[in-house]
Amino acid sequence: MNRFLLLFVLVALWACSKDSEVAGISTVETENAYLIQIVREDSTPAANAIARMRSVNHVHAFDEKSAKTDFYAEYMTDSLGYFRMDSLSVDEATIEIVDRGAGLFRKILAEDVQNGDSAIFVLQKTGNLSGKVYLPEGVDFAWIQVYGTDRLVKTDSEGFYEIDSLPPFEYDMRITIGDSVVEQSAEIKTGEAASANICTFEPDSVKVLDFESASAQFTIKELGISETGYMSSTDTSVKTTPEVETIPETRKDLSEFIVEAGADRKGNAIYWETSAAKRGSWSFYGIWICKEESPCDVSATDSIVYYARGKGVISIILETLGESNTEGKTLAYDTLKTSDEWQRRVIKPENFKPRDDLYGNLGWEVISKSVTTISIAAYDSTEFWIDDVVFYGVKPSDFTAK
Repeated sequence: MNRFLLLFVLVALWACSKDSEVAGISTVETENAYLIQIVREDSTPAANAIARMRSVNHVHAFDEKSAKTDFYAEYMTDSLGYFRMDSLSVDEATIEIVDRGAGLFRKILAEDVQNGDSAIFVLQKTGNLSGKVYLPEGVDFAWIQVYGTDRLVKTDSEGFYEIDSLPPFEYDMRITIGDSVVEQSAEIKTGEAASANICTFEPDSVKVLDFESASAQFTIKELGISETGYMSSTDTSVKTTPEVETIPETRKDLSEFIVEAGADRKGNAIYWETSAAKRGSWSFYGIWICKEESPCDVSATDSIVYYARGKGVISIILETLGESNTEGKTLAYDTLKTSDEWQRRVIKPENFKPRDDLYGNLGWEVISKSVTTISIAAYDSTEFWIDDVVFYGVKPSDFTAK
């Protein structure tokens, strides 16, 4: 195999597509031209497929400043899937084909075209790329350009985007966010959906609990996270309205607990009333925010802020659960004194109860580094509403599996 084919195999491996090239078309005289045959996955020729070539630094312009191009050529395959290149006017170019749900994307060097050679490329199923560009305050959208292609997308007002029909490859992207330009790569595998979030302006706060819906209270859309909680109580001496189960059983239908916030607050909140006949008993809402096998480190939390109204004693509890972990919790109490007015409540790490090992209390320093669940507990005779629990000092990416 000559020098070009060796180089080309390396390029193909770098592009994460090992089976898309077969070298050596020996039945056609190349005469120092670069001859390419395009075939489908069943080895049949891809006739009349359009191959578009651009310089590797080309991006589709959304304004005069964003334009980058110095080369473009277009070829059509013949009935046997062949097309021929006699020269390449730039040092390096990309070749892109998208045809009937399959495609090809490669980089080609001018010296290989000049040396003359031949190769077979296999069209593979295209994939999609989606994600979120975190937008700083005052920026309403971002532009995403893909180098070596004509792909250009504008995010929505939340920063979400989607690019479809991308051939398998590891692409370089150029993202314009206000006055800032960010570059990032994203790999597309055969027929798969990929995700790439642009975290340059990732916020340092996360709304961990939002009670607008009974079907999901912890949601980070760009990370594919959507979790719903459960209600329970420690023993049968605890009575609640609406009714809950007793551990280890849980009530997962939260529709009766999600109510209008009331008291001049828009939207919904979670509500329940509880009474306990003995000390050391309580009712609680709980939710998994990280997987047992991959607990989250939220030790960078500066404060936990939420809105509440009601009368009685509640607590915010962070827990480490699961047989593969050292189980325990840390908690901070809060006494509510008014039912008629929503109040902004703030809890800091130093407000969590010091470690005493009672009921599994291992303290903030231990538990905050490996959190799996968060709970809200109500004690004695308590009636309350709570909404919008936000952690400050942590980022959405802190909740991804490690």
